[in-house]
Amino acid sequence: MFSRFIPLSGVAFALVGPLSAASLESESLPAVATRAVAANRVSDRPEYSRLWHQAARDYGWPGGERLSWLDAGVDARLRYELRENDYRTPTLVSDDAFFSRTLVYVGIQNVIDPVRLAVEFQDSQRAVSDRAVVPTDMNSTDLLQAHVDLHVRDVVDDQPFTAMVGRMTFDAVDRRLIARNRFRNVINSFDGVRLRLGADKGPWELDTFALRPVTRDADGFDRSSNNSLLFGVTGYWRRGSPGIQVEPFWLLTDRTPGPGVSLSDNQHTFGVHAFGQWDHSRWDYDLSVAGQLGVRGSDSVAAWAVHGEIGYTWDTAWNPRVGLWVNAASGDQEPGDGTTQSFDPLYGATFAFYGYTGYFIWNNLINPSLHFSVRPTSRIRAELIYRTIWLESSRARWVRGLRGDPNGQDGDFVGQEIDMRFSYTLFRWLEAEAVYALFLPGSFVANTGPAPVSSFTYLQLTLRF
Repeated sequence: MFSRFIPLSGVAFALVGPLSAASLESESLPAVATRAVAANRVSDRPEYSRLWHQAARDYGWPGGERLSWLDAGVDARLRYELRENDYRTPTLVSDDAFFSRTLVYVGIQNVIDPVRLAVEFQDSQRAVSDRAVVPTDMNSTDLLQAHVDLHVRDVVDDQPFTAMVGRMTFDAVDRRLIARNRFRNVINSFDGVRLRLGADKGPWELDTFALRPVTRDADGFDRSSNNSLLFGVTGYWRRGSPGIQVEPFWLLTDRTPGPGVSLSDNQHTFGVHAFGQWDHSRWDYDLSVAGQLGVRGSDSVAAWAVHGEIGYTWDTAWNPRVGLWVNAASGDQEPGDGTTQSFDPLYGATFAFYGYTGYFIWNNLINPSLHFSVRPTSRIRAELIYRTIWLESSRARWVRGLRGDPNGQDGDFVGQEIDMRFSYTLFRWLEAEAVYALFLPGSFVANTGPAPVSSFTYLQLTLRF
């Protein structure tokens, strides 16, 4: 039944072709954004895209007022990475590599309204590294987005309705379960149908979708999965801002073994994300709670995950902020007992959320962290994060670290991570960034194999226009 409901990418493109954005013109609400690291949502238009007549005005290009129908941009990124004792590899490989990623986005609006179109290309490459090619690192010139929208203004409460069909990439809620990847060299995308009522800056929004994840192919054309389905409903209520914004969600995954899927599952993931500010925006908080029920392989699923954060920002020079948070997610309590408590983070982002090393995900985790950031000028931002990591279940695996003890005798303290990040916008269109992450292994790591100190460094330049 599902396979008849969700069009394959080829069918979708043949019927409708390429997108664009929901409502760029709807009435704005002065809602605040969450201050939680990396949790701000990109609903469909990539962050680097710009309405071309506005860009022409900003840069002084002649004739820009005639391009009010064009929404476009280019994002070109070059990054050098150095890893020492990488725990994501069985032999703790040390390696360096150059990564490049080029994104080109073109959207068309206000020409054949209510129909809008857009397309986005992605070219991701890796050089120097001796490691085997993986499709999360490399994806030669491919189609990241290609969808057509039916966009109708002022449908309910002066909010627009947008029906999108084709290939798309977007963030849902706080990006922990569905994300347009920002750090990883290759971005997640999906084929299918998405219906949005409301807009990014409106007082409320309802977003529903029925999708097939796109299987990445490093050399060939990416195609949608024949063995994996994703359905979802997410809501966004902003009328309570700045004190509170509420984002409930429900997601259903239906997967069978095949490319990219090792176990069959039919599981519901549900919960709520809430955040806000008070005391003249000095204090802020962010809370995300998720539950998971269903079937995975031959096991029933009963899992949970939470993120809770509170922060304080001084209204002084450099805008210093201190944040304290805890990430936690359940791990399997007793392997082989017919019930799994291992939380599945689905298609969410991990970088910045759980550590810059990339060693941790929202699974079998207790992760208290302390975050300090400053912004000396509008162009400079620096941050320091201290993280501690425990296994929620000592019998479940440290997934990214490829280690586990089903008897639970090797302890649960995985270690500590210290992350430092510095970014500088050299010009309006050029940003430089540097990151250093240090992982200090704990008793669990020492009890399950070699336990050297590990580090990750990168230097990155991003050009946007």
